[in-house]
Amino acid sequence: MASPLQQNQRGKGTQHLMLFLFKFSFLASCCVATSGESLTCSANHDHDGFEKDPALKEMTFDIGYGEETFEAYVQPDVSSFYHEEVGSIKEVKPHFVALAGKFVNMSPHPLRLYWDPDNGGTSAIIAYSNPFEATGTATFPFHKFYFTTMEDNSEILARFTVTPPQSIYYYDPIEVPDDPVQTQRNLDALSKDELSKYEVLKRTKLFAEKYFEFTGRQYLANYPRKQPSHFMWRADYFGQQHWATTKETHFVELPSVEELQPIVSSPKERVLKEDQPRILQQYRTKDQNILNMTLKVLSCAPRAFEIPNFLSTIEVNHILKLSTGMDLSLSTTSGSDKMLEDEADTSGTRTSFNTWVYRQKSPIVDAIYRRAADLLQIDEALLRHRDNDEYPELRSKTSISEALQLVHYEDGQEYTAHHDFGYPKVDENQSARYLTLLLYLNEGMKGGETSFPRWVNGKTGKGLHVVPEVGKAVLFYSQLPDGNMDDLSQHAALPVTDGEKWLMNLWIWDPIYGK
Repeated sequence: MASPLQQNQRGKGTQHLMLFLFKFSFLASCCVATSGESLTCSANHDHDGFEKDPALKEMTFDIGYGEETFEAYVQPDVSSFYHEEVGSIKEVKPHFVALAGKFVNMSPHPLRLYWDPDNGGTSAIIAYSNPFEATGTATFPFHKFYFTTMEDNSEILARFTVTPPQSIYYYDPIEVPDDPVQTQRNLDALSKDELSKYEVLKRTKLFAEKYFEFTGRQYLANYPRKQPSHFMWRADYFGQQHWATTKETHFVELPSVEELQPIVSSPKERVLKEDQPRILQQYRTKDQNILNMTLKVLSCAPRAFEIPNFLSTIEVNHILKLSTGMDLSLSTTSGSDKMLEDEADTSGTRTSFNTWVYRQKSPIVDAIYRRAADLLQIDEALLRHRDNDEYPELRSKTSISEALQLVHYEDGQEYTAHHDFGYPKVDENQSARYLTLLLYLNEGMKGGETSFPRWVNGKTGKGLHVVPEVGKAVLFYSQLPDGNMDDLSQHAALPVTDGEKWLMNLWIWDPIYGK
């Protein structure tokens, strides 16, 4: 399936060729070492110049629109994660039994979604759902939810009980079972735009059934959603290593206060050519023009990596110093809901404090963004505001990343298991968080590990716990190679039991940033 960039490049052969060559030059600097082999560099470009993931398999189906095909991600057998013969190792079920809960509002009215404790307790509002959109939360088997009108939360329109493996639940007041006449009246009452969105959701529901039969996974996007338009590192087996290089070497001396003032130059003035020195090069590692970054696979499903020494001590201290004078507020929970996203979390799901650090805050922060872009194999121009002639095929000129989120956990604080992605709108882009880059700013605390409680492996039902180390980065993807959301990317910040924890999150969206 063509990516958004491919679609927009039809009839623009010259621009498409330039884009292909640009991405190829990125991939040429990426190498992977496999067991028993020497370091090799190769690229088998299939999807918009990217290497095709071998786990993408073509499925053929008919859901009433004629025969269709879709390249679906089929998770490899767990034995392959250990370089063993398929079927020789059995997957161990995780102790943590949870799943994504997606609740689809197929009505032309905004609704409220509540969690029902079912024990006489007070229901808790989870999200607001716009017409013909979905919302949701991480949940557990047999948890109960319901939709109400916006005007009266006692007017319950639909109830849902989470029953694995089903993650997706629909409220559809348009289709009346066994009453085609009333159904048609309901359809006729919709506007052209509403009818189009309703049809997408109906089609998605039918496709999701076929997708589950083929892959064993729930389809959490809207059909059809294109494959990611940005690069994705492979995670074929535990311990697999990739290398990426960057000219954004480490700062080893702190520039003066005057040199660290916020960046005010225009986007074009911030472009650095390959043969140009980096910003404030004199304060960086001496006699080193290239920084080698190693990505080591921690988990294949979800796709997670660790990158040691991504930040230098000087850079870490600079970021922590930036936090002084900033107001750290109670962190919000992640999700796709606009109306709740700015409200502090009082449910106990997230008990940390956070603030935001923008790329233009200082040249050091700018360098960290550029280094991250090289690590992720994404043009740094996509991580800032762009001029009109930079990536003209993209509708948006804003960054595909959010500002860096600086987070502080005190003794006893945590962020329980959650997903970073939200559920895309019914539109052409279906923008959603694509990946998370965690940057650890301190170490030595007790607890505070980053946990992936549902990682697929053949050894243990316990979660994968990543211990914070100063300067280390952890990368994981919230989407699969076929464009679906990855339910297994659920993760937690375990409670800090002694000390404190500082880290930063960098969230990258695909194909563009848009809430």
